[in-house]
Amino acid sequence: MTMTMARIEAGKLAFLISNKGELIGLHNTVNGVSYELNGHHNPLLQIVNGREIEAPTSAEYDEHYGVLALYYEQSGTKVDVRIAVKPHYVTLEVILIAAGEGEDEVDALIWGPYVTKLAGSIGESVGVVHDGDFVVGMLALNAKTVGGWPAELPRQAYANETYADSKFEYGDSTAWPVEGGSLLQAFARNRTRGGRRPVWNLDDIEVQPLQGDEALLGGTAIALFGCAVSEVLDTIEAVELGEGLPHPMIEGEWGKKSKAANQSYLITDFSESTIDDAVAYTKKAGLKYVYHPDPFTKWGHFVLKPGQFPSGDESMRACVELAGDEGVYVGVHTLTNFTTLNDPYVTPVPHEGLQTVGVSRLVEAAGAMDDELAIDDPRPFNESLFRKSAKIGTELIEYESVSEQEPWKLLGVKRGVNETAAAAHEAGTAIGRLWDHPYDVFFPNMELQDKFTERLTELFQQTGLRQISFDGLEGCFATGHDGYGVNRFVKQCYEGWEHEVINDASIVVPNYLWHIFTRFNWGEPWGVSTREGQLEWRLTNQRYFARNFIPPMLGWFLVRSVSDRFEATTLDEIEWVLSKAAGFDAGFALVADMAVLRRNGNVEGLLAAVREWETARRLGVFSDEQRERMRDPKSDWHLEAAGEGGWLLYPVSISKPLTCSPEELQPGQPGGSDWAFFNKFGEQPLRFTLRVSPSYGNEDAAVKRPTFYTQGTYMTFETEIAANQYLVYDGGSMGRVYDQNWNLIREVKASAEAPMLRAGGQTLSFSCKFQGDPKPVVTVQVTTRGECEVVRKEAN
Repeated sequence: MTMTMARIEAGKLAFLISNKGELIGLHNTVNGVSYELNGHHNPLLQIVNGREIEAPTSAEYDEHYGVLALYYEQSGTKVDVRIAVKPHYVTLEVILIAAGEGEDEVDALIWGPYVTKLAGSIGESVGVVHDGDFVVGMLALNAKTVGGWPAELPRQAYANETYADSKFEYGDSTAWPVEGGSLLQAFARNRTRGGRRPVWNLDDIEVQPLQGDEALLGGTAIALFGCAVSEVLDTIEAVELGEGLPHPMIEGEWGKKSKAANQSYLITDFSESTIDDAVAYTKKAGLKYVYHPDPFTKWGHFVLKPGQFPSGDESMRACVELAGDEGVYVGVHTLTNFTTLNDPYVTPVPHEGLQTVGVSRLVEAAGAMDDELAIDDPRPFNESLFRKSAKIGTELIEYESVSEQEPWKLLGVKRGVNETAAAAHEAGTAIGRLWDHPYDVFFPNMELQDKFTERLTELFQQTGLRQISFDGLEGCFATGHDGYGVNRFVKQCYEGWEHEVINDASIVVPNYLWHIFTRFNWGEPWGVSTREGQLEWRLTNQRYFARNFIPPMLGWFLVRSVSDRFEATTLDEIEWVLSKAAGFDAGFALVADMAVLRRNGNVEGLLAAVREWETARRLGVFSDEQRERMRDPKSDWHLEAAGEGGWLLYPVSISKPLTCSPEELQPGQPGGSDWAFFNKFGEQPLRFTLRVSPSYGNEDAAVKRPTFYTQGTYMTFETEIAANQYLVYDGGSMGRVYDQNWNLIREVKASAEAPMLRAGGQTLSFSCKFQGDPKPVVTVQVTTRGECEVVRKEAN
């Protein structure tokens, strides 16, 4: 018969433990509401041997010493858990594991899963679930404790197959939905034991054992707590401070509360000779961080590019010092443990710590020129990866295929690749298939990976760098040690920095690292227009950040020069980004090569817009209602400074391109078009951007005397607009002609005041004289503005 044995209070949550070692109650101590989901067994701690999971069958609690003894009848195992009650939470730590007589050591321990009926918000990374009022949370208290579920085990039958809005799979998630509620889960492995298990999308990989305290099951620990939603961050902060968890500060405040945590930054390819210009651009944008997107010529040893940093680390230190004198901090981008083929860990003598997906042995001696190698185990060499590379002694080889039947052979072998030395090898020599990736890199094992973190620590200590992104963090999975490999890499960097560093990561967010990471800036701009680049991904990110209590970020946005596919970036594109950032109160990265910053004539205006919008966002001048409207992806906005601490905010509508094509004209008809136009705002003067595009490559074409007519008013510009040029009119008596990168060519006078666009539908007529054969195409985009909304910083 199941009976309550112990009642433990964790903040405003009381949980009841049965005499069978189950969590049988989750009660709000303020109002008595219960949060357990009926019909589920919640073992406090399960043990794993091989692929068999065993729940406790009985338990005893020594309240005086705070020790819970869990007994597992089938294996005869006993596990002691120390329970420590703190003012706002409770900790559970494994202090003893005694295997049954004749039994092997336990392979893994699983905390939970603990099933709750809270389903309103499920924070898969932070390990927090709530219904809008009350929270139940689980936090891993050390790097060996991994939020989630062991990859080799089938998911719990009651766990939902998918979590549509999640960024991660079930096995990587500390919280997950179930029918009618949610679950919380974490695990730890006995990493002193190797074995075969699924690793990073490969189903059956030989995992090498580790040594040291973090490899042991003893000491795995979690914190449990319950509180009001409004108290979540205060409670987690109490856990961090009370249990010695990472507690990074940003500008004097805890990173998860600091307004500086989600500040925006400039990404550009500065060098020692151009850092002064990069800093100047950063300051013009009102930003405090400038970040290099690709500073290393070799990944592994993290060697800085000699063309940009001729004195290596000393050059980077000089950049950091120059920027610091101007109040700007410097950061760099990495690919974590991705190891380039030109790195000394790979060539000319490959390091013994390069990670393999498996090892075979030669069954016959091999000469230095042999292009077939006889092996005893084909499995590693049949795994589907990017390259077909292997290491034998100090030689790297590549092979074309594996024989289809015994005797097993590697066929079409290239010897001594990547500038390594071909050599003869005796029978019995180990040959390991190297783990690679489409970025054309290899990966280190855990011991070699530690060398990577030592180098990054050294780089940051010696140069004073203050920002980093652990891109490619999933590469740590190649060690075979799941989230622990990720935890270990980032933890070692964090502990070695010795100063404040803003950091983020790619898609891997183990529960323990929630404490270290400042934020996540996901969303890439490559190959698509600004308004389309991973838009849905960026929007779902905001929901992820909200439910995981992470400072919001919108991702990277690119400032372009003109190309075959894209026009140069315009102010309205940047203001679209800035308005979304303001709507979500999210930071972002503005990406622009130094060449683009120097080439584009509108950069000063773009950076000025960033400065005004970001200043207003950080001051919190926008109302909730305005921010809600700005979050609409289809909305456009314009912001103008209006005295100290004040701005004018305009809703904006930009028409689709209205086209005047000479191919559609009747013979002898003068160039012109009548466009149906709808103004959704009030009556206002015409504003437009006219673009002349060449047809069939004829860049000598042009148009003359562009004329607009509506509401009985003509407005003509007595000028010629060549192919690949723009005519922009924003009101007043003058228009401006720009080249394709928005460099001003000249100003031109309008023949009359701007025609008025009335509210609602109307016809807008256009005419011009086409020059050249084939004639160019003219497109016009009309911009209208809604009523001005004044926003201002509230007086203290």
